[in-house]
Amino acid sequence: MRRMLSCVLMMTLLLTACGGGGKDDPRELAAQIRGEYLNMTGWSAVINLTADYGERVFDFTVDARWEKDGETVLTVTKPELVAGITARIEDGEARLEYDGAGLSIGALDEEGLNPVSAVPVLMEQITGGYMAQCVWEGEGEGRLLRIQCRHPDKEEQEGTEYTLWFQPATHALVRAEVSVGGELRLTAVLTDFYLEMKDDDTGDHENLG
Repeated sequence: MRRMLSCVLMMTLLLTACGGGGKDDPRELAAQIRGEYLNMTGWSAVINLTADYGERVFDFTVDARWEKDGETVLTVTKPELVAGITARIEDGEARLEYDGAGLSIGALDEEGLNPVSAVPVLMEQITGGYMAQCVWEGEGEGRLLRIQCRHPDKEEQEGTEYTLWFQPATHALVRAEVSVGGELRLTAVLTDFYLEMKDDDTGDHENLG
């Protein structure tokens, strides 16, 4: 019982800054999504990534697969010139491999975040990041839940910020952005999102794309 109360308190603190209230409160959906993503065992998606290094901008598409108790695997499918390069992340270590050769990845922030390591970090923000803002964006069928995560001691546009957009009906992550010092550094657009839940969850193997 004490452990359950501690979990509830932790979730409450992580959602504190998501203002609002009432029946259509975005905080409620954010809390529900967090609970579902905490219970997932894996996910897969096609991700279109744009990494902006200032003087250099890179666009590429990857097939991504993440396992809770395994590794994150991202395989580049576009552009054709680099198709087949595979990134594997396990225990926080990221590496690009092609025919056994490693390739260096430029950092997006002072902490060493890069386009490859950012993918599992986005999931960490959903399941345990400090949600500084939870709001609705758009109207009608195009309305999305937008959640901004950052360090609780940082103000807006300070440090590294993660902005996430979810479909209200399916709870699928459809878009994400990473900003550093107020400057957009990485954009991710997700399609064919497939969320795998625990065996005792009714949402097993649901395609959320």
